[in-house]
Amino acid sequence: MKKMLRICAAPVFLAAASTVFAQSPLPSTPLRSEVSISVHDYAGVSTPVLAAAEEQAREIFRRAGLETVWLNCSPKLEKHEPKSCYFADATHLTLKISSHAMNAQVRDRIDVLGTSYPDEQGAGYFAYVFYDRVRELAQRRTLGHTLLADVMAHEVGHLLLGSNSHSVSGIMCARWDAEQLRNVSEGRMSFAASESRQMRERVFTRQSAHAKLAPVASQQATLTAASVTPR
Repeated sequence: MKKMLRICAAPVFLAAASTVFAQSPLPSTPLRSEVSISVHDYAGVSTPVLAAAEEQAREIFRRAGLETVWLNCSPKLEKHEPKSCYFADATHLTLKISSHAMNAQVRDRIDVLGTSYPDEQGAGYFAYVFYDRVRELAQRRTLGHTLLADVMAHEVGHLLLGSNSHSVSGIMCARWDAEQLRNVSEGRMSFAASESRQMRERVFTRQSAHAKLAPVASQQATLTAASVTPR
């Protein structure tokens, strides 16, 4: 089942999103688990932008009680790439930043910002960000590296939360509207308390069991953004 995140302007949806973001920040949670993410940059993102986006994404997960290690893997590195760049399991994920969408299901959808492939059992190792669309929206809304950071966190969130992990608000919301883009610009996008707890429990269980989950019956979860007139 394909899942998408778009920008919409439905008043009821905006009201729900406003209620969530009006709450006080989540309390700090002791770090119990660690996840590694190999980032393969095929879009030529500038080093400062990618470093800033990774640092912000790291902070988003840290607020959720998860420590993340972002490993930079790039065709430019060639033989100098860490061996772990091509290793993936339940706690070592792969995020590919593509210059544009290649999948036939999303390449004609200019509002799709990224996609991931979790399965019914919560296993999923690969996620994708479509940088041409992220960059265009970021420039149009003056979001800088923050949009890339939040899209990266959203897609990795799908891999940690499993299928049916879109929410009605927050960073895992399926549709990002103008109100949420304002929260992106202010660095206020976060995982809900229940999502944070679920991710910690899943990662902790996987680490404790030292088990690798096989990708079974993968289904696509996509992140999209529709055109929004700058305010």
